[in-house]
Amino acid sequence: MRLRPLVTAPFLLALLALPAGATAQQVDYPHGETSKPLNCTLCHTQQGWSPAREPLDFDHEAETGFAQTGRHAELTCTSCHLGLNFAEPKVSAAGCADCHVDVHMGNLSVECVACHNTTSFNDVPGVALHARTALPLTGSHLQVSCANCHVDDTGGAYTTLDPECYSCHAEDYETASLDHVENGFSTDCESCHNTLAFGAGIAFDHVTVSGGFRLIAVHSRIPCESCHVVPGFDSLFPGVSSDQDCVGCHQDDYDNATPDHAGSGFPTNCTACHNVDSWEDANFDHTTLGINFRLLGAHSRLPCSSCHVLPDYDPLFPGVSSDQDCVGCHQLDYDTADPDHAGSGFPTNCTACHNVERWDDATFTEHDPMYFPIFSGAHRSRWGSCADCHDVPSDFGAFTCFNCHEHDRSPMDDKHREVSGYVYDSAECYDCHPNGRGGD
Repeated sequence: MRLRPLVTAPFLLALLALPAGATAQQVDYPHGETSKPLNCTLCHTQQGWSPAREPLDFDHEAETGFAQTGRHAELTCTSCHLGLNFAEPKVSAAGCADCHVDVHMGNLSVECVACHNTTSFNDVPGVALHARTALPLTGSHLQVSCANCHVDDTGGAYTTLDPECYSCHAEDYETASLDHVENGFSTDCESCHNTLAFGAGIAFDHVTVSGGFRLIAVHSRIPCESCHVVPGFDSLFPGVSSDQDCVGCHQDDYDNATPDHAGSGFPTNCTACHNVDSWEDANFDHTTLGINFRLLGAHSRLPCSSCHVLPDYDPLFPGVSSDQDCVGCHQLDYDTADPDHAGSGFPTNCTACHNVERWDDATFTEHDPMYFPIFSGAHRSRWGSCADCHDVPSDFGAFTCFNCHEHDRSPMDDKHREVSGYVYDSAECYDCHPNGRGGD
């Protein structure tokens, strides 16, 4: 069946312009069977069929359902329609493969528009598209071309490849400077490496492979050969059980340390004093290792040699039991003190008067009752220094009231005539005058 064009006003005018007696010649419709009759004036003019109207007044999407976008808008009719039969080729809106050969040979999506656009076939968001596959492109993989991996896929066939690193990097694994084959390293490259670079950012699971040795602080920054014989990767210290077994690697450091660790009986638990960042930054727990002797006050600022004989670290005062046993270290200070502590019977509990900051800042707080029970009231307010009652440095003997008041008996007797049971006796005075002054 042949479709005939609609008779339009210009066409009627052309018929009217024919000479008298002439008849219009029937013209067959040349554009094939279309979905609907086409209006000739969209492309042609009344001056003649050829040349066609420029530009065409033909809406390709409205008339055919196929939008001419991108590069398609630059094409001529004959680029797709090889003849005047516009019914061919039969193309759907997304039927790219009707005109374009699938260079991927069916390995990728059958919908070209899933990756391509009509502007350029090469304008493909490859990274985003690869992210949908089993191997998203990251790190150095972003810098390589498709052909670096798809070496046999000429023309863009892009067959599916094994996404495991070893499938492409078997040679790197087998020729690595650290012998991966001999050491039985996993072919799961990602367990140690990342996609940035094989030689950098290695994340080796040392804890699992070594049986519990964590690479902490300084240990994480030293080369493998510091502890291992490479390429065999044998351990230099095969007996080391964990990262807490410091002396397993550092026995020589312990034996040759200053001060002498071995001779002084220091524990081999190095972390009791040292840390994993530096040997020199030791934090010695003197309370635990020094027989409950806390380094308080001035003691914390003294060098070790003040109390120990170096390098063996023997204590100068081996009998000292704790930081409260002051006289254990300061017997000479006690014996030669001014005032005379030993001759005056001062207690050897130095902290009764002294503190741990300095000797000369003594504070005498309690007058020993065996010498003078009543150092209070008028006695304390009237006589403020030891020299008021004592001939220093050595006269710190026992006192009674009569030591000071032996000439006061007559006045005292007169004052106490009506006091029942009054006896001029030091011990009896305390019963009535506990604060050491009259009128109590």
